[in-house]
Amino acid sequence: MPLRIRQLLGFLTYYLSFSYYLLLLPLFDRWETEERFRKRLRKATRISMRMFGVTVTIHGHEHLNRDTNKILIANHSSWFDQLALIDSVDVPLAFMTNAKYFKYWGLSRVLQKMGSVPVIGRDIHKSLAASRATLEAENWLVIYPEGTRSSSLLPFRRGAALLAQQTGVPLQPVLIGGAEDVLPRRKSLLGVRPGVIKLTILPPISKPDAISTKACMEQIQACFAAQPRTVSEIVETGSLENLEMMPDAPEAKFPESDFGKVPPEIVAGTGTTPEVMKVPQPLITESEPAQTIPSGSGTTSVAEHTKQCDLQSSSSNEKTRYPVDLETLQPSNWLGMFYILYATLMTFMSIVMSLSENPWMWLAGQVLLAITLIQWFAILHEAGHKTMFKTRWLNRWVCHVAGAFALIPGDCWRLVHAKHHYWTGWQDLDVTTETLVPRELRTLERITINTCWRLWIPLFASLYRWNNYWNLPRLRQMFQRPNQKRLVTVNILVYLLLYTVLIMIVGFSEILEICGLALLISFALQDLLILSQHTHIPMKLSQGATVRPFNPAQQEVFTRSLIFPNWFARLVLLNFDAHGLHHILPRVPGYHLHRLQSTETLNCIQWWKWIVAAKSVPGEILLFQNRDQTGFHF
Repeated sequence: MPLRIRQLLGFLTYYLSFSYYLLLLPLFDRWETEERFRKRLRKATRISMRMFGVTVTIHGHEHLNRDTNKILIANHSSWFDQLALIDSVDVPLAFMTNAKYFKYWGLSRVLQKMGSVPVIGRDIHKSLAASRATLEAENWLVIYPEGTRSSSLLPFRRGAALLAQQTGVPLQPVLIGGAEDVLPRRKSLLGVRPGVIKLTILPPISKPDAISTKACMEQIQACFAAQPRTVSEIVETGSLENLEMMPDAPEAKFPESDFGKVPPEIVAGTGTTPEVMKVPQPLITESEPAQTIPSGSGTTSVAEHTKQCDLQSSSSNEKTRYPVDLETLQPSNWLGMFYILYATLMTFMSIVMSLSENPWMWLAGQVLLAITLIQWFAILHEAGHKTMFKTRWLNRWVCHVAGAFALIPGDCWRLVHAKHHYWTGWQDLDVTTETLVPRELRTLERITINTCWRLWIPLFASLYRWNNYWNLPRLRQMFQRPNQKRLVTVNILVYLLLYTVLIMIVGFSEILEICGLALLISFALQDLLILSQHTHIPMKLSQGATVRPFNPAQQEVFTRSLIFPNWFARLVLLNFDAHGLHHILPRVPGYHLHRLQSTETLNCIQWWKWIVAAKSVPGEILLFQNRDQTGFHF
């Protein structure tokens, strides 16, 4: 049968069979029971999968003890993971799933009858209570520790381990392979390909009530991530013997949670087991010699390691995720020059308007200048990545020009921002987030932070600049090499000299009149823009352990993207708002990212929704608590 015809027939069969067996028949079945419903669910699933040409093989069936229900944990790469489990695992399954799926009438009815649990970002306690009720009803609760579908393993979250700790229900690991080939992430059911999905059932992790959450999390991590091969390769062997050779998960130095209080990130938690590997401090500038990372076959330079990470995120499997060929999205001198000329024109217009005697014209000029300063900040970001222009020296000089408008020394930005991308996900190693590691705040700190946040006083944007790009003692400690110390010192002194000369020529009061209010508005808006990207998202803490950085694809889970109107995102921000895509593909110019935005990243939220959510919580919570109340979706 031709593939296209099979896909169409499978699509129709899927919806017709589920509608008939699960929505229509129950209306006329006077003896409807949960057992009868589950039999029809399994029958509809099996009919649909056979029509799609998808079969399921299962290994380790002997480990599936049906005497007691369990929390079933599995890797998640495709919508067909659920179908494969329903088709092959003959137990009463319920799923912990995103609350958005409960908004669809037909699907909501099916999920509710299965006993599935909606994950509600703002009310985790309600989700936990529903999970306990589902387990008490002797259902098998399916939890994906990654929290979402992914072609490669994402960092695990602690929800399953903590739920097992509270309820005493054993954990049942299941490896799923082949589902991503049948239906890749973000593909519709019209794109299903015939294939084989392989399930490998591992021995259960018993007695979770007798071990700590950390130990339980280590056992889960060992099942999925400790093996130096991919899950698909493990499942491909069809043997559990290989898993016996897996080393114990390395001990992670994380503080134990307070089980009595149940922290809000319990379901979307950060996980507790880092992949430990001795890695020297990265050097990220062009002028530094390559450093090496130990490996099984010699050494690999940091530059090569980073390049491999980039290649991994745009591998052949990953390319199918995007609507265009990533290799065509290269920096362009013409596009870069367009944005520079556009920003220059906007700056000139806003300054002319700000010099007007008409107060309304002056106010309009200040607002326009504030927006333009945000655009210069976006240009600084692109030039620092060397993706503004194809020509390298143009990027370097534009980085300094944009830095002068953004009040950030260009070379300091390049060095610090490179470290940020390298260590994103490790909050205490990322130099831009290490000062926000959760800690007990002093009374004065708490009052100052909450007051400034409530009154829209841009405290964070100011401290962000000072601490990361102007604090010379910290920068010299951060960058130990002589050439780096010399570079940041000269850069800061040159910028200070430039600003001093400008004040002497124009006059301090005149500069305040021309750009004072614009700077205040710009910093207030940048407060929201910068804080939205990584703040209030569960992250890892190394706490002094030597750990391996997350590759670009894995950083998606630690990054939030705001959704702005297209014209504003492209003309002003250079798609700086598509921050999740930027971290996955840091070598793609920002002004090209709109061509990939049909691929929605994990944590996307409308800009105004995030502002409302962020302003509804105190500043101390937003900055110093890794929770998920402000647009972090799991």
